[in-house]
Amino acid sequence: MSMKELQERLGHGSERITSDVYAHVSKKMEQVAIEKFEEQTKNLF
Repeated sequence: MSMKELQERLGHGSERITSDVYAHVSKKMEQVAIEKFEEQTKNLF
């Protein structure tokens, strides 16, 4: 779902509000993905 679609579904006045409210979720998800990638690739080297 795009940020615009999410913004409209949540009723936020702008994408910026949506981004500010939910950015921490994306950052946490990114960190988890990095950790999983590192775990999987450490055995390759």
